[in-house]
Amino acid sequence: MGRRGGKSRSNQDGTNPFCHNGNMETWQSASLNNRLYHYYIDVMTKMAVSRFRWLNLPPSCDERYLELTLVHQGMASIAFPKSMPGTFLTLQCAPLGKPDMYDRAVRWYAIGTNGTRYRCDRQQGVVAYDNETRYPLMDGIDLYANELAHIRITRRVNRMHQQIPFILTGPQERRQDMVNLFKQVAGGEPAVIGTSDLQQIEYQALQTGVTFIGEELAVDEQNVWGRVYTMLGIKNTTMKQERQTEDEIRAQENPASLVAASALSERRKVADELNARFGQYLDAPIQVVWRQDNESDNWNLSHNMQSIAKAANQ
Repeated sequence: MGRRGGKSRSNQDGTNPFCHNGNMETWQSASLNNRLYHYYIDVMTKMAVSRFRWLNLPPSCDERYLELTLVHQGMASIAFPKSMPGTFLTLQCAPLGKPDMYDRAVRWYAIGTNGTRYRCDRQQGVVAYDNETRYPLMDGIDLYANELAHIRITRRVNRMHQQIPFILTGPQERRQDMVNLFKQVAGGEPAVIGTSDLQQIEYQALQTGVTFIGEELAVDEQNVWGRVYTMLGIKNTTMKQERQTEDEIRAQENPASLVAASALSERRKVADELNARFGQYLDAPIQVVWRQDNESDNWNLSHNMQSIAKAANQ
């Protein structure tokens, strides 16, 4: 009996017809490839949800779930049920009906993974977007996870082909001697011990003719990671070439800065709207900062000074 009570699919000789030469090598390779893909998905998702820090979110909110929802779906609900005014929940968002003239949700469902579900409108909260295009980041993560997994698979196969297999041939009666000879060679013995008739066994190295391209694949992987960092808005110099000037390096960083600004701007719009419209429910103004450097702190100082000046003039 196979797993889950089903019959195992095997030939009369007991081998599995779905495995190469009756072993699991082929399927083990497919399983490893799948694990590589999911490994890169996990790494990039962790990086994506760790880019921002929300300050002064109400205790009923979950920052981790908020960022995961934004990364996976491109939008999230920050709103309270009508039965619990001021109890903001950060949940998934399913827009209802037509949006406004600027394509912003007017009504939506807030949905939790445990079945929590309630209707919302702008009197209860806001819809947060991951970036200005509202395109889910997860699609890009999936794309690059596939590409990185393929590079790693190619590197593994290329390395495997650098091994030089050898062929031992001889009379049938010398088969055990050939097995012992192979064990000594494969075991790294400094000397091979044999009898005077060892010359009956012929040795031939099998040249694969495959060129080692490990360095090229390493550069290729590094460049893909550079594109990943740009997609996430993380400054990087992974694609730095020799004799590259500082201006050229900064030019590479600019796209990442713009991507970061797009995502940060959307989150700060949400924070500002929540502070302006629902301040009576908040213990302190909500803020969003970029974790990687002090640029967000500088922005906060300027933003707070502008807010103070605006309040003083009213």
